Amino acid sequence: MLVGREVEQRVIEQLLAGARVGDSGVLVISGDPGIGKTGLLDHARALAAAMRVLSARGVEAEREVTFGGLHQVCVPLLPLLDELPGPQAEALAVALAVRTGPTPARFAVGAAVLGLLTRAADEMPLAVVIDDGHLFDESSAQALAFAARRVVSDRIAIVVAMRPVQDSAFAGLPTLHLGPLSVEGARTLLESARSEHWTAARVARFHEATGGNPLAILDLAGEAERLSGAPPHTPVALTGALLAAYSRKALALSAEAGTALLLAATDNHDLAALGRACRAAGVDLAALEEAESAGLVRLTDIAVEFHHPLVRAAVYGEASAASRREAHRLLAAAVEHGELDRRAWHLAEAAVGPDDPAAALLETAAEDAGRRGANAVASAQLVRSAAHTADGGLRGERLLRAGDQAWLAGASEEAARLLRQSLALARSPLDRARVLGRLGSIESRCGSLEQARDLLFAAADDATPHDPDAAALLLADAVEACVYLCDSASGLRAAEQLVDLTGSSASPSARRIGRMAAGFALVLGGRADRGADLIRAAMAEPPDDSAGSDQWRFRWALLGPMFLREAGEVRATMAEAVRTVRTEAAVGMLPFLLTLISRDHAASDGWADAEAGYVEAIRLAQETGHHTDLALASGGFAWLLARQGRAEESRHHGGEAVRLGTVHSAWLAMVWAAFGAADLEAATGRPEAAKESYEALADMLSDLGVTDPDLSPGPELVECCWQLGEPLDAVSIAEDYLAAARAKGQPWALARAHRALGVARGLDEGEAEFVEALRLHALTPDPFESARTRLAYGSVLRRSRRRVHARPPLREALATFEHLGAVPWADRAAVELEATGETALRRGAGVIAALTPQERQIATLLAQGRTSREAAVALFLSPKTVEYHLRHVYIKLGIHSREDLAKAMADG
Repeated sequence: MLVGREVEQRVIEQLLAGARVGDSGVLVISGDPGIGKTGLLDHARALAAAMRVLSARGVEAEREVTFGGLHQVCVPLLPLLDELPGPQAEALAVALAVRTGPTPARFAVGAAVLGLLTRAADEMPLAVVIDDGHLFDESSAQALAFAARRVVSDRIAIVVAMRPVQDSAFAGLPTLHLGPLSVEGARTLLESARSEHWTAARVARFHEATGGNPLAILDLAGEAERLSGAPPHTPVALTGALLAAYSRKALALSAEAGTALLLAATDNHDLAALGRACRAAGVDLAALEEAESAGLVRLTDIAVEFHHPLVRAAVYGEASAASRREAHRLLAAAVEHGELDRRAWHLAEAAVGPDDPAAALLETAAEDAGRRGANAVASAQLVRSAAHTADGGLRGERLLRAGDQAWLAGASEEAARLLRQSLALARSPLDRARVLGRLGSIESRCGSLEQARDLLFAAADDATPHDPDAAALLLADAVEACVYLCDSASGLRAAEQLVDLTGSSASPSARRIGRMAAGFALVLGGRADRGADLIRAAMAEPPDDSAGSDQWRFRWALLGPMFLREAGEVRATMAEAVRTVRTEAAVGMLPFLLTLISRDHAASDGWADAEAGYVEAIRLAQETGHHTDLALASGGFAWLLARQGRAEESRHHGGEAVRLGTVHSAWLAMVWAAFGAADLEAATGRPEAAKESYEALADMLSDLGVTDPDLSPGPELVECCWQLGEPLDAVSIAEDYLAAARAKGQPWALARAHRALGVARGLDEGEAEFVEALRLHALTPDPFESARTRLAYGSVLRRSRRRVHARPPLREALATFEHLGAVPWADRAAVELEATGETALRRGAGVIAALTPQERQIATLLAQGRTSREAAVALFLSPKTVEYHLRHVYIKLGIHSREDLAKAMADG
């Protein structure tokens, strides 16, 4: 009977009604034990009679069982598994241990769950009802939450009941917080439980004592006289009272029933295994009928269900430590041999102190969990393995790996804590170097960049005499921290060491990554010509296939092409690296990797992809506490938004980059934000304010000792000086920038330099500079800078009264700006074009810009000829969700077919 939950019942009714007609819904019911969550779930199941219902329940004993919760949800749907796209079917089959195979991609399991649910919903509306979601293993919770966030237009309702917990995978989903019953609700419940007179004073006192908790009200209804006799506002230990009540019932059972009940409280997952454990204990499983008669459990054909989690807690908690260990020992022997996670957990719980067999089995279970992509579970199992490991060195090694897995799962604070424990157990300088290196890498993502730099240099010093390859990789990580710090002096020091360490005897991986990092440091420190050569040479090195998919090294495949900014073969390398990241990177690595990918898209023609990537990187960085990554993503996004003229959003993200950058010394994030703020002034036609902002940025770079022309606002300052009538300053700045660009020798900076000279010198002396700039732009992937050059060239031609010659570059500039969504720059190009006497034909960029990032992604894929199913796989959505967004695209673009869509996207 549900009392006082009318509002909550209506919410559930509306959720299920919507799901029946294709309006998907998700609801998390959050509340304390006994507050009525399970009752609402029962109500949901009753209302879902005309739907297919999938039920699952989190169990404490299964929190370290790899994908145990997901198994409950998906097993009834496994006959549909082979109807999923191949990669998704394979990933889910591996996760559920149905098949063996490579570690599933980070998104693939969640996408497969989404696909499986939507496929099942094609046959009939689907309700997924999950109780005690806070007890799901983290990997299952992440996969289900991933699917829940992406159901839109499918006949699916997902309802999860859980206790309020921090850092839940279900955080951010629509949540209904279940509070206590009202006084009137308490009266109704009391009168239903005990047909006697309840005065208003007695009801009020009972409501106060129980806190309006329905379970407490029912279980303590017989204590009304005692509660009424207590002084007003006297606290009552409800949990203790309830536990005591259940304990009394359990203690009143026969010895045989008590033994069976303890075994069930220890693990009631598998009735067959429970029966074997009971027989090994010399009791009959049927003895649980006595506990059922006492109201403690309910027996079904497949499980033993406890009346309430507190019943289970009371039975397990009241047993002696020795009895609990014996129960775990019996269950470890009783579970199926293939259930490695469960057997390892029971064996560990049965152990007292160091236990090598238990520790080894837990380590094996962790390896299996890691292979299946369940990083959080693997970390927990390695921590338990370390706790049962006698040898200090081996314990430290297991804690190091536990920290690695925690980081890959996105738990940065937990990872750092485990690594510090491992550091205290390091047996050798090389062991110490490994741990310091991991701590430094985590610190560079989440904490102080200065501390990260120092940790990585210390790790390299420890490793150099014993393992030069390891030292080179650690120094490469130190260089990366120096880049974000804009610390050129320390970067140059690392570069000198790297050159010594990456000779012919170095491993392919150390040579490739070490030389690339040395090149970055040299570019940052003003030795750009040598640095670019090193980067190019490193990229020409064949990749080290023996390293496999090393999560900690993914970023190096992205960083090299980004530093070079070249078109051609380098771009193919970048595209392959992006595909690898998208399919294989773990959640702990994604915020930074997505920022790198988005930064590259923003420097090419993929601005919609850049925006989607920045948004995702920011969300993940916030969820995982990656403060440095959040600063970098915010700074990069602010710069992109500035070019689009989205002033308010740009200032918001720029302010966040400055705030976090100041705290964590992430100067590169502040440089990006400052460039964006100055570009915003320039784009909106405020040359005085823009010049002031660019000069402040130049002063910042000078103070930091950064001379990389790619970060210099020299060409932008030249245009400001030209607009403000300061030709001498413009020429001086342009010539200085050209010298720096020539020293680097890369086409991107050289193209900007020649544009700046063309602007500064005017048409008579500068036309050849514009021609050279455009030639060099063709060697880079950046259409925005090319359009800036065409705009400047066309403006100079028009002002020199060569209006006819000015029109082609201005038309091309306008088309490029509109294609990118650089609205203020498109407006400027249109004004210039109209000043030549030609009417600027706008190509509907405003219509395309009206699409959301996800709508643009879907429209782009479908315009390329992909089917809805193929687009769904690529974007981790369901086909119906793709069709749902496609309808909105058709409405916004005023079109009716895929052919129209292809034309509209090509034109826009």
